[in-house]
Order: sequence, then C-alpha cells, then structure tokens
Amino acid sequence: MTDPTFSSAEGAERLGVLGIVGVLLLPLAVAGLLAWGLAAPVSDFDRVTAAVVNDDQPVQLNGQTVPLGREFAAGLIGGIAGEGAPDDPGPDATATPAPSGPNFTWILTNDQDAAAGLRDGRYAAVLTIPPSFSANATSISGPAADAVHATLHVQTTPASAYLDPALTEVITQAAVATFNSQLTERYLGNVYQGFNTINEQIGQAADGAAELASGASSLASGAGSLADGTSQLASGLDSLDAGAASLAAGLAQLDASVQSLPSDTAQLAAGSAQVAAALDAIAAALDGVTADVARVVDDLCAVRPGPVCERGRSVLGRVQAVDGDADALAAGADQVAAGNAELAAGMPGLVAGADASAAGANEVAAGAAESAAGGEQVNSGAQEVASGAEETSSGASQLADGLAEAVEQIPTYSDSDITTLSSVVAQPTRTDVSVPASGTQSVPLFATFALWVGAIVLALARRAVPRRRLLTSASTVSIAGRSIWPGAALGAAQGLIVGLALQPALDADPLARTGFAAAAVVIGTVFALVNHGLAAGFGGPGRTAAVVAGVIGLAAGVSSTVPAAISSAANLVPTGPGHSLLLAGLGVGAGWGDLVALLVYAAIGAALVVVGVSRHRTAAG
Repeated sequence: MTDPTFSSAEGAERLGVLGIVGVLLLPLAVAGLLAWGLAAPVSDFDRVTAAVVNDDQPVQLNGQTVPLGREFAAGLIGGIAGEGAPDDPGPDATATPAPSGPNFTWILTNDQDAAAGLRDGRYAAVLTIPPSFSANATSISGPAADAVHATLHVQTTPASAYLDPALTEVITQAAVATFNSQLTERYLGNVYQGFNTINEQIGQAADGAAELASGASSLASGAGSLADGTSQLASGLDSLDAGAASLAAGLAQLDASVQSLPSDTAQLAAGSAQVAAALDAIAAALDGVTADVARVVDDLCAVRPGPVCERGRSVLGRVQAVDGDADALAAGADQVAAGNAELAAGMPGLVAGADASAAGANEVAAGAAESAAGGEQVNSGAQEVASGAEETSSGASQLADGLAEAVEQIPTYSDSDITTLSSVVAQPTRTDVSVPASGTQSVPLFATFALWVGAIVLALARRAVPRRRLLTSASTVSIAGRSIWPGAALGAAQGLIVGLALQPALDADPLARTGFAAAAVVIGTVFALVNHGLAAGFGGPGRTAAVVAGVIGLAAGVSSTVPAAISSAANLVPTGPGHSLLLAGLGVGAGWGDLVALLVYAAIGAALVVVGVSRHRTAAG
C-alpha cells in the first residue's frame, strides 16, 4: 500500500491544502514576528534590567552637602527616593522608568550583586558611580587647573541580547546629557549670581565714588573759605602795620610835649639835695649834743651816783635814740635826693616813650582785633577743609574696598585654564563604557541561528521517516535510530564547521575558542535531532514551527526590548539554551543547565522520530 503523504521520488511530504496554506503564510509569520519584535526596539526599554551601583562620596560645597551620585542614580532610576545599604547583596528596590523618557528597569544594588548579575545575565549592564564622582563633577566650581571630568563606568555583558550594549549606551548617554545640562545650568547660575555680586560691589564702589566727589566739593569750598580768611588776615596785618607807624608818631609827639619835665625834675632834685644837706647838719649837731650829754651824765654819775644818775642815763638814752632817728632821716633824705636826681635824668625819655607807646598800643590793639577775626575765619575754613578731607578719605576708602572686592569676585584664567575649564564645563560628566570582547556578543547569536537554519535545511533535505524501512521486520526504535544518526552526524559536522570558521571573528583565548567549537558541535547535533523530530512527528506544521522558533530565537537574541510574548516563547525553544551554551564555551556563564536543557530537547527530538516512524508504519501497513 502506498503512503499518500510521501513522495517516493523526493522523499518529502506531499503538500496538501494545509501544507500550501502553511507555505504561503510562513513568510508572513516570519516577517510579522521580526517586525513585531524588532520594528520598535526602543518601545519596551523597561523590559531590560540594568544595575546601578552608587559608590560616590558626597562633598561639601559652600557649606552644603552635595551628593551628586545619589542625584544621578535617582534621576536614572526615576522613582527611588533613597538608597539601600551598600552591603545589601540584593536589589534595593524595583525601579520604574524615569518619567523624562524611555528607560531601562534600573536596580540599585552593590558591587558584589552587580558583578554576579552581570555574569549570569540578570543585568544587561552595570553602571558604577565611582567614589570621586561628586568631587570631580563639582571641580568646575574650584580652581580651573583642578577641573576634571566626572566619569561613569558602564559595563555590559555578552550574556545579554545583541543590541543591549548599544541600547545601554543610548540610555546612559541620554541620562548623562540631562545630568550635564543640570550641572551646566547650576554652574551658569553661579556665574550669573557672581555677576550680581560683582554688580553690587561695583555699586558700592560707585557710592564711595559719589561720596568722594561730595567730599572733594566740600574740600574745594573749605579751601575757598580758607583763602578768604587768609585775605582778611593779610588786611588785618596791614592795619597792624599802620598802627605800629601811628605808635611811632605818638612816641615822637610825646617826646616833644614833655621837654619841660627834665627841668622840673632837676629842680626837685636840687630841693631834695638842700633838704638832705639841712638834715645832715641837724644830724651832725645832734651828734655833738649827744656826745656832750653823755659826758655830763658820766660826770654826774661819778659825782652823785644814785637816782639822779639814773635819770641822767635815761635822758641820755632818749637823746641817743633821737640822734639815731635824725641820722636815719638824714640818710633817707640823701637817698631821696639821689633818686630825685636819677628821676630827673630819666624822666624826659620815659614820659615821651610812655605817651607814644600808649598811642601806638591803641593802634596795635585795633590791628590785633582784626587779626583775631581773620584767624577765626582761617580756623573755620581749615575745619571745613579737614571735614572735606575726611569725607574724601572715607569715600576713597569705600571706593578702594568696593573695587578690591569686585576684583576678588572677578576670576582670571590662563590660556591652559580656559582650555581645561571650557572642556570640563561643556561636558562635566562622561561615560566609560566597557563592551564585551570583539565577537562575543554577535558571533554566538548568529552561530546559533545559522545552526538552527542548517538543521532546518537538513530536515528538508532528508526524508524524515525512511519509507523503504517501514515494511521491514526491524523494530521501530531501530528504524528511528538508523534515520537519526546521519542527520545528527551532519548536524555535528555543521557545528564543527561553524565553530571553526567563526574563530577569526572571536577575540578570545585558545581555551575559549576550543570551548566555543565544542559547544557548536553539541548544538549542531541537538538542533539536527530536534528539527528531525519535528518533521517526523508533525510533518509540514513541524517544519513551519521550526522556522517560527528560529525567528523567535533570533528576535529575542537581537534585543531584550522585544514584547513579553516573544521573550517568553524564546525561553521555550532550543535556540535559547543553545545561545547560552555557546556563551558558556567562551567563558560567559556556567552552561551546565543549558547543556542539560539541550539534552532534554535532543531526547524529545529522538522521541518524536520514534513516534513518527511508528505512526507511518501503521499507515503503511
């Protein structure tokens, strides 16, 4: 009996209505899946999970704490208000995309968890904020020579989808650009505030200059008053000179008017001399009388001592006293006569000078009064000059202080400082992105897809169930085994060829290259078994499902932003563990779980071949 479902010439299943529909719709399914999964790779950024590690140490700036690392992490995460403990090995919180635009799902964690998540593919990227981030980002506020860029370290992993590193760079660059804009805005705000301060200082200097001008005006006014006072002083001195001349003239007149005084005083001196001479004669006479009385008393006492003698001595004493007074009077008269003679000699000049001096003194007094008045005006003018000078000094001091403060507020830069500051202010923060080694991101993905396509081609090129053995006495398992091993061997050969041919595209050590080739052999074998099983067990729909599975695996491997349905389906098809096993061969991840999963898929493929053989033997019989 002929099996209606197989062509004896081509060894392929005959296309029925469903087969024709499947063939026609297969390109639509492939195009639809790729368009659905990859047409808008930036629409589902939140499906990509990345980690941010904040090791930044806040700094003090103008007396305030500046935690720029915390601010950047909060802006990147978009929804986390605080930070977890730095020693917490798990994620701090599940972040939501930042409201400013598409964003990854960022997890705030520590260095240990970030490194582990990067190795096992939980995180597509890790952004590390270094301890010096705040210090470097705020260095533009200090000396220009100390200004440096703040660097963010971004590390991606080949365990993620092909486009994830590029998407990571887009997201981080957008966040850095926003953060740079904020830092530049703050810097320019401080610059403009500095302009306000300088304006205030210049205003104070202008006020000081106004006071200086006012003081100078007062000084000029005082100088005018001083000049007026000096003029009056000169006038008073002229009057004093005139008074002195009048005094000289008066003295001359006095000398002329008292010419008779010498003769009068001469007459007085002559009369005094006559009186003195008379008194001298009287005194001489009294001296003789006294001597006579003394002799008489001596004789009396010698003859009659006793009371009479005593009375005689008493009388003698009184006579001697009168004689002394007469001598003294005579001596005084002599002195008066001598004084009158001297008076007479000096009287003419004295009288003349006294009269002239009196007249001149009046003139001098008048001139002195005018001099005093002029001196008062000079004093007043001098006070005004002093006051104006004080105002001038105060104004000049304020002007100097204001200009000095303004100068301190206005920085100066050398050419190198300008170059450095311009560069840093234009981009205060930048990223240092560490991408996977060349080929480790793309080669495993494309090798996986190539081996899957190769397995599909093998399933199409060979008869899924060998017709000539169906009616033999061989067991179903034996027939299935004889059908399986050539395809598995060809799949292994495909894997070996791909694993060796793609070696130049890999930047890896020899051990990793060897692991990659070995994994490719395993994957080629498993993929051949799975596709053989799908063709044997389900026929045309199985082959269609294989194409769809390959497209799903490719879309999920290209970008982690594919829709959730595609991402979930990719975890159910063999290309997922196949891709991971190739990465494990390159040292990315352990790979043991992927190897077990592939062995399970291989067993399922072999079982489907057995089921297909059994079903077709029944139909053939």
